[in-house]
Amino acid sequence: MSNRRKAGLKNRTVAYIAAGIVHLVIIGAMVFNYTENRETVDAFDAEKVDTINASVINESDIKDQQEKLKQQDRERERQKREKEKRERERLDKLKQEAEKEKLEIEKLKDQQKKEKEKAAELEREREAIALKKKKEEKEAADRKKKADAERKKKAEADKKRKAKAAEEKRIRDAEDAKRRARLEAELANEEAERQRQAADQVAKERSATVMSLYSSRIEQAIKDRWRVAPGTEAWRVVKVNIKLSPSGDVQSVRVINSSGLPDFDRSVETAILQASPLPFPSQEEDATAHQQLQNLNINLKK
Repeated sequence: MSNRRKAGLKNRTVAYIAAGIVHLVIIGAMVFNYTENRETVDAFDAEKVDTINASVINESDIKDQQEKLKQQDRERERQKREKEKRERERLDKLKQEAEKEKLEIEKLKDQQKKEKEKAAELEREREAIALKKKKEEKEAADRKKKADAERKKKAEADKKRKAKAAEEKRIRDAEDAKRRARLEAELANEEAERQRQAADQVAKERSATVMSLYSSRIEQAIKDRWRVAPGTEAWRVVKVNIKLSPSGDVQSVRVINSSGLPDFDRSVETAILQASPLPFPSQEEDATAHQQLQNLNINLKK
């Protein structure tokens, strides 16, 4: 507990004790005054009665005066009882206040005792906290010292590790550069091959399209010249080989698979020769189709 708090508590205790003493003195003074006033009133009343008895009055006045005196006595007695009652009430109130003050003083003393005990307990706790803090500070200093040593050791290890990692990275980067160069070369070759294959595929598709187109045109040109004998079955088919010049002229016709009717086969050969020159792609239009269509196998049916 601080010195200021102790001084405040001491001052309050003295004030309560002083207040109790003052109240006791006031109560004693009031009791004394009440006794003295009562004696004065009695003496005054006695003197007044003697004076009345000494006066010369008639009997009726005496009765009236006696009745009046009795009434005055009764009134004084009533006032006296009321005054005594009020005084008792006031004394009871003062007594209660004194008791209350006494209880307050005892309560204050008890509180002072508790606060003193609490102050002692707080002091013990303060000492324990100070001891604990000192211990914690020492432990913290030891931990810091240990941590500093570990950080220094770790920094040296990190430095070595970083140097090793940098060398390993340099080697990896060199190897990666070589691998990238090889990979780029492989990718370039693959891309070139893909483009070549794509170009070949486009060329094949174009050649197939051109060949299909001109095969249809050749077949139609032959059918335009073909005269089939009446009554020939519609299911008969003949397969022929046609050799053409680069300009589409028919150089030869040969039956590969006969239809089973020699006249039907010859009518096909005649129509092919009459249709010469046949529709034929130029070298510029498509070189593959131009080359392959010079030796053409074709199926013809009625």
